[in-house]
Amino acid sequence: MSETKRLKIVVGTNCLTEVQYPTYTNHCQFWFRLGRSYPDIDFICSHPARMSIDRMRNMTAKVALEVDADYVLFLDDDVIINPNYGLKQLLDCNADIAAGKVCVRGWPFNYMAFLHNPLLGGLEIQQDVPKTGIRDYDAVGFSFALVSTNILRRMEEPYFVTGINNTEDIYFCVKARQIDKKCSIRVNCDCECGHILWPEVLFEKNRQSYIKYFKEQNPELAFIKTSDNKDRGSDYLAMVKTVTSHEEKTKNNKVESGMRKY
Repeated sequence: MSETKRLKIVVGTNCLTEVQYPTYTNHCQFWFRLGRSYPDIDFICSHPARMSIDRMRNMTAKVALEVDADYVLFLDDDVIINPNYGLKQLLDCNADIAAGKVCVRGWPFNYMAFLHNPLLGGLEIQQDVPKTGIRDYDAVGFSFALVSTNILRRMEEPYFVTGINNTEDIYFCVKARQIDKKCSIRVNCDCECGHILWPEVLFEKNRQSYIKYFKEQNPELAFIKTSDNKDRGSDYLAMVKTVTSHEEKTKNNKVESGMRKY
C-alpha cells in the first residue's frame, strides 16, 4: 500500500543585508504558525543573502523543482502579513498564481494588481481593488504570493527577469499567460498585507499632516487635550529636582569621606 504524497511548499524570502524588526517578529510568528497549523505539509526554506530579487526568485524556483515541491511561497522581507491566516487565504484562491493585497511603496500607492487594458495595449496597474473577496487579474506582485510548480515545470529558465521597465513578478505572470492562456492569477482581497516604507523625518512641513493622520488612525486621541500632557509638568520637574539633589548629596558624601582618610 503506497503512502499518500505529502504536500511540499518551498518558502522563499529575499534578504539583501538586514531585516527590520517589524518584519522579523511578524515572520517569526508566521513560521511558527506554519509548523503548528500545517503538520501534514513539508516546508522548505530558501533564504539566500545578498542577492537581487529576480536571482533569488529563480534560485527558489529551482529548489522547488529539484525537491518536487507543489508550491513556491514568496514572502518579501519588507512585507507584514496575518500569520494565522495568510497561507490559507492564498490556498483558498485555488489558482496557479495567488497573491495577497499589497500596495506599491511609492506614489500614488497603487495596488500590485494588473488588468489588461486594450486601449493601452498592455497591463494597467489598479488604483483600487475590492475590499473583500477573490478577484481575477492578469498579473500580480509577488510580495506575498503562492505559485504552483505546475506552471514552473512548463517554463524555461530564467523564470524571473527584472528589466528596465518591468519587475520580475510581472514578467513571470506575462510569461505564464503566454504558455497557458488559462493560467489563473488571483488576489485574495481579504489577505491584506503591510508594506514597510522608508524612515520618515518629522519637521514643520509635515507636522500637521502627522497630527491629522494619527487622529484618524487613533480616534481616542480626540479626547486627549494637549494641555493635559504632564510629561514636562510640575511633577516631572519635582522628580528631576529630587534625583539631582540625591546625586549631589551622594557626591558630596563621597568627597567628605575621602577627605577624612587623609
